[in-house]
Amino acid sequence: MTDAIQEPRPLILTIDDDDMIRFMLKDILTREGFEVVGVASGQAGLEILMEQRPDLVLLDVMMPEMDGFTCLEALRAIPRNSLLPIVMLTGVDDVESIHRSFSLGATDFIVKPINWTTLPYHLRYMLRTNEAFRNLARSEAVLRNAQKTVHLGNWDWEISTDHMTCSNEAFNVLGVAAANFNGRRLDLFKNLDPFDAPRLHQALEICTKQGRAFSLDIRLVHADESVHVAHIKGEAEMQHGRIAKVHGTVQDITERRRIEDKVHQLANYDRLTGLPNRTLFKEILRQAISYCDRHEVFLVGLFVGIDHFNRINETLGSTIGDRVLQMFVERLMRTVRECDFLAVARDFEMNFEIRDIGTDVTVSRLGDSKFNVLLNYINNPRDSAKVAKLIFKEMQHPFEVDDNEIYLAVKIGIAVYPEEGTDQDTFIKNGEFAMNHVREQGPNSHQFFSKSLNTTAFHKLSMENSLRHAVERNELVLHYQPKVDLRRDQVVGMEALVRWQHPELGLLSPDQFIPIAEDSGLIVPIGDWVLATACRQLWTWRQEGMPPLVVAVNVSASQFRHKNFSLNIYQILKSTGLETESLKLELMESTLMMGVSDVMTILREIRALGVGISIDDFGTGYSSLSYLKKLPISELKIDRSFMQETLHNEDNKVITATIIALAKSLSLEVVAEGVENDQQLAFLRRHGCDTVQGNFYSRPLPPEEFSQFVRQYKNREGIA
Repeated sequence: MTDAIQEPRPLILTIDDDDMIRFMLKDILTREGFEVVGVASGQAGLEILMEQRPDLVLLDVMMPEMDGFTCLEALRAIPRNSLLPIVMLTGVDDVESIHRSFSLGATDFIVKPINWTTLPYHLRYMLRTNEAFRNLARSEAVLRNAQKTVHLGNWDWEISTDHMTCSNEAFNVLGVAAANFNGRRLDLFKNLDPFDAPRLHQALEICTKQGRAFSLDIRLVHADESVHVAHIKGEAEMQHGRIAKVHGTVQDITERRRIEDKVHQLANYDRLTGLPNRTLFKEILRQAISYCDRHEVFLVGLFVGIDHFNRINETLGSTIGDRVLQMFVERLMRTVRECDFLAVARDFEMNFEIRDIGTDVTVSRLGDSKFNVLLNYINNPRDSAKVAKLIFKEMQHPFEVDDNEIYLAVKIGIAVYPEEGTDQDTFIKNGEFAMNHVREQGPNSHQFFSKSLNTTAFHKLSMENSLRHAVERNELVLHYQPKVDLRRDQVVGMEALVRWQHPELGLLSPDQFIPIAEDSGLIVPIGDWVLATACRQLWTWRQEGMPPLVVAVNVSASQFRHKNFSLNIYQILKSTGLETESLKLELMESTLMMGVSDVMTILREIRALGVGISIDDFGTGYSSLSYLKKLPISELKIDRSFMQETLHNEDNKVITATIIALAKSLSLEVVAEGVENDQQLAFLRRHGCDTVQGNFYSRPLPPEEFSQFVRQYKNREGIA
């Protein structure tokens, strides 16, 4: 079986002294099915043309030595290039440059910066048109076939007699049966869309009275009710000093318009949700701001974000994540539509424009899980808080997808124009700034932008900058909280907990700086420092004669998923000399649910080293039993929140007892943290808990105090 014969790729010659432009043209057009040859000067372009025959030339106007106009004139001087399409590229779009380009024989004119999305379609259309012109030049028979191919017809109108003649293809384009045409102008254009008919008739009247040529896109409704778009041109012909005729062409551009509209749709609308994207949102916002300035009304933007949405994609897959986003948008649209003082507009028509803002609400998608609800000419900006609360209420119900119940935490930042931001970029920046600071208030909260937020942000930035130097300045310290084995009443280990000895603010607990470390990415180097320091400290204690203990170190999700995490553990253990079985890593339940296959690989590598793995804060997440059984873990750690209410909350008692029983059934150790009193301790002993930690025994201690605690505890009789 022979290979199929491939169609030759159109050859495009690009002449441009800008290396980046040539690179972009070659990269984009090659991927779109063109063959591209690029040169940096007009002289080199002329030499290429003597050797090869390109199908189209893209020529830059502004070039050293030989500019584009000179090169164009030289190209047209070669006889065989008379019909060669030559497109001028320039950042200069004045009338003089355009006139000069076309007077020298340019086929078309494209202004930089180039619209890379539409360029391939533009060139294909030009190549098709050029091919039609070549056919037209061969013979009248070829002319008729070419007109039919490109849906191009011609017409003539004798003004004094109101008599029109036209080609067969003109009849086809206009949807008029030749047998029913009696030669009058109105009969030829009877299928015009009512909106476009006055425009065409006005253009014809001006042409006949003033001699002004016209070019219009008009809509036609054919007998089969199909809607077509035609491009019609006309120009006057003078006889004996007066305008006697108008002759022109008409071309069916329905397919071209469909492609252009599709490109517009892709460029301005989000493909998944159908909402305006960030590009179109900025244009809508620009016009909305202009409207507000004219009418002195308020404009409010609700910047809506979904917290930790990436976890859904990582755990359940992007397909389910996409469906959740679509459902989220449906609820969001329904919520704002049903507001008693608002009405929503969702415009999916092509060529979207807002000349005067006539809708109360526009919903847009600004990013992966970020949206905007734009409230126009609202009387009281504080009413936007009512909209935010309605959104929270609607989103509190689970999203059910493929037997999964998914809960979303929503945050909303609110910006008001003209109070916060005098231009669109500032308005967007302030709204997103407010949204990003909502997380400090917890999920399902809203925040108006205010200058005080900037003060808070400055403080946070200052803390972040100080934290960057904390490790190198030895400002971080570790405290250790003992873990006690209830069966043997012995200290069997400790949890390493980081503190920051700030030079001005004193000793800071983790909740005062760990969130900043996580947001800034500093959590990874800080986590590595904690891991290495804890291992080194335990090895030092072993050399001093302390009994064998296991140190537990918390590992953040970012640190766990960082490149070569397991290799880093191996290198730390090797450099400190600590036995692998003396180290245990505590991982949050949510961390283990992010990307199941990758998590399993990393966990197996860690267990292969001999390092223990504990699930921290167990019971607060959403691990399934089937998944839990597959994890190569050694311990479950009951969250302190269950201890706080154990004695007075029956649900917490049941959950705690169940976790202990579950751990036993899976042959896992179980640790309870946050133990504060005898009653909690008795409950845990009664249900078979292995190990406990909490202030009942000791608060987290500096290294010297911890070693003293271990010695004293070993010499006491124990706590009964």
